[in-house]
Amino acid sequence: MAPFTLESTSGALNCRQTLRFLPGKRLVVRAQLNNRDVIAKYFFGPHALRDQQREIAGIQGFQKAGINTPELVDHSHDQNFAVVVTACLDPAISFEAIWNSNIEDSERRQWLTRIAVIIATMHKAGVEQTDIHLDNLLLHNNQLFMIDGGGAKIGSTPLQAKAALENLALFQAVLYPRFDRFLGDVWLAYSKEATEYTQQLSIEEFTDLIQIQRKWREKFIMKGLRNCTRFRVDKSWNRFVSIDREFDTEALQPLIQNPEQVISQSKIIKRGRTNTVTIVTLDNGQQVLVKRYKSKKGFLHKYLRCLTKSRARISWLNSLLLEMIGIATPRPIAMIEERFGPVVRCSYVINSFVTGQQAISWFSENHTNPDAPAVARKVTEMLENLRRSLVFHGDLKATNILLADNQPMLIDLDAMKSYKSQTKFRRAAEIDRKRFIRNWEGYPEVQQLFEPYITNKQP
Repeated sequence: MAPFTLESTSGALNCRQTLRFLPGKRLVVRAQLNNRDVIAKYFFGPHALRDQQREIAGIQGFQKAGINTPELVDHSHDQNFAVVVTACLDPAISFEAIWNSNIEDSERRQWLTRIAVIIATMHKAGVEQTDIHLDNLLLHNNQLFMIDGGGAKIGSTPLQAKAALENLALFQAVLYPRFDRFLGDVWLAYSKEATEYTQQLSIEEFTDLIQIQRKWREKFIMKGLRNCTRFRVDKSWNRFVSIDREFDTEALQPLIQNPEQVISQSKIIKRGRTNTVTIVTLDNGQQVLVKRYKSKKGFLHKYLRCLTKSRARISWLNSLLLEMIGIATPRPIAMIEERFGPVVRCSYVINSFVTGQQAISWFSENHTNPDAPAVARKVTEMLENLRRSLVFHGDLKATNILLADNQPMLIDLDAMKSYKSQTKFRRAAEIDRKRFIRNWEGYPEVQQLFEPYITNKQP
């Protein structure tokens, strides 16, 4: 798309790099305005002016609260779009990139305490960043900067305690559940700045609030079913297709347009009564795993299946859910449903192909390997993370745990289910635990490696 030139009230914006593009709604670019590096955020559609005003109000709210945020350089609008121009911080790095890098726990604690202080400062100034994910924090010259004013609510008085603590819980909920080990540090740092809020809630009650926010955030996996920054969706009476834009290449198109033909020419690794699994090599050399769901059972089974969500759709959304809670699974690339109106006749889910070994064979062969305890701990942490997130896998066979470079990945997700109630989840969790135990009957040495998970019956 870039380079191109657009006009603003201060002159021509020479757009050099597209940072984000949401068709028909928003475009964010790195540009030059009067020989100055800037970030320009364009808003389109019937709500363009409203969105621009929210962005400006948010930036001004951050400034009023004393929170670092890029300088507001320019803003204008016409009948086609509205634009907000801010200073470009250079060099700058997304805090999400820092957090996902290989840093020590001590450094993570330091960052989280700094962010907790920023959040407390905003709350006391009447500012609530409702879109408080890690990518909306930038590090520049060792200072954290808050961006995306459009996600901020600005008030004239300090936030009420309920709103403040829910917003703090939302920030913690953005982090993977395994990072709840830092919860005490966040709570303590926030409490020092905003005691008037935390004295109304115990840390145990705050932990419950985080779980509520995590479950609320799960609705965002539904972005996988609509056009957005990450996904392109095409739907008609006969088909529904969702593709991750990163993989939406010319090489993928033959598989998307005619999956049956491509599958017939590819390597089939499983052929069952209701699903077929195939490894497909695309024209660019990339290998993908295609799972086709099409029942060969009787008419009644086919009819009942048509009335429910397709298994490909369930698997597709569950892959996105695992990404959200930080559990590794092969990258979801695309999902296809062949339909007749509301009735799904056949469905396909396409994932990246990962070379690895099933856990059942790895541990049976390597239980005396010096690496076995460490690998078992990683598997246990993955399963505990699943349980902590109130997510039921539904088929915890060791063949559904893939080990790639000694890192576990969870596969076969079409029976997976997320629960909101811990009480309702307990029974499902026990089914997962007992199924996992059965994997190691006859392998007492391996079962011993998983003792922490096996003996912990309650989620």
